[in-house]
Amino acid sequence: MAFTYTIRKDGRLMKRVSVNGKLKTIYSNNPKDLEKQYIELKHLSNKGMVAEDNGITIKDWTNRWFDVYKSDKEQATKNMYSDAIKLYIIPELGNIKIKNIKENDLTSMLNKLNSKPRQKEIVFLTIKQILDKAVDNDLIYKNVANKIKIKKHKAIEKSPLTDLEISYLKQVADKDERSFSILFMLYTGLRREEIAPLKYEDIDINNKLITINKAVHWEKNQPVIKKTKNENIRKIPILDIVFDKIKELKEKHKDSDLFVCAAKSKKIMSETSIRRLLEHTLYQINQLYKQDQIDTLKSVSGDNVEIRPENIKTIKFTYHQLRHTYVCMLHKAGIPVKEAQYLTGHKTLNVLLNIYTHLDDEDKQNATNKLNSLLKT
Repeated sequence: MAFTYTIRKDGRLMKRVSVNGKLKTIYSNNPKDLEKQYIELKHLSNKGMVAEDNGITIKDWTNRWFDVYKSDKEQATKNMYSDAIKLYIIPELGNIKIKNIKENDLTSMLNKLNSKPRQKEIVFLTIKQILDKAVDNDLIYKNVANKIKIKKHKAIEKSPLTDLEISYLKQVADKDERSFSILFMLYTGLRREEIAPLKYEDIDINNKLITINKAVHWEKNQPVIKKTKNENIRKIPILDIVFDKIKELKEKHKDSDLFVCAAKSKKIMSETSIRRLLEHTLYQINQLYKQDQIDTLKSVSGDNVEIRPENIKTIKFTYHQLRHTYVCMLHKAGIPVKEAQYLTGHKTLNVLLNIYTHLDDEDKQNATNKLNSLLKT
């Protein structure tokens, strides 16, 4: 028997299907697609697998999904999902009924993010999880995101601070107490979320140890105390290179309840304040670096040399680069990766193993280059 259907006034094709004793209407612009929907729906109905969505939209389900499945996550994780939902998923797909979502709807949304590969990856991860749970809750019978493949974003490889950058950081930190906090982070591997709530009472001068037992997350710029990222309390050594200064500061700040890296109000730093701390330090570093470059140019070409801005280099690094540099130091010192995991507070070994492996490869290449250079002479 030939497959029959009705042509609506708007040109769409329509077919009524009996599902669980109720008439259900399906639509399409293509006869073959309509017949495919019909056969698939009848097949699922016979197996008792037809989902009931009650007209719920992507926006409705997404908000419910976030409240039910992501409310207990770390604030940074919640922010990641929330941004993907508010900025991309709801604006692009929110008004579509979940039963009508198509693969091309998702592809169209994702294509608009081609210039933002990392954001595209996050949005794809989010909508895939949203639809997975919609299947689990019998709102839809298949996840149309499963057939979509996107190119995995490859993060730009982080580089450790150079000897030059560290030397200027040391010079600035020696004269500026605020900038010393940045040097302290470099030689302890602390996250910014861990340095912010650190108090002098957490520093054991006699045993040269720092106890990391809390962290913060920032909500609307304001700090909120929480457990450490992996809920592990760890003790890390105070290296000799910063010991004298931190001992001096602890003696200066007799009140052990004070924060090591405090805001001007002596309270925990806001997210803006801790961002400005790094900006302040980089400004001090580049003032010094710029003057040294000018002095060098004048010593070579004379006092009348024209100093062009494009000839002046600047130093720039991030908080995460400080931590990455600490890991590189651990590797060069021969610290086993498992011990490095404890010192840095990483939940898994994967990140550290990648860094250690990369550095091992670099060492092998350097050895090869040195040997080749020797044999040429």
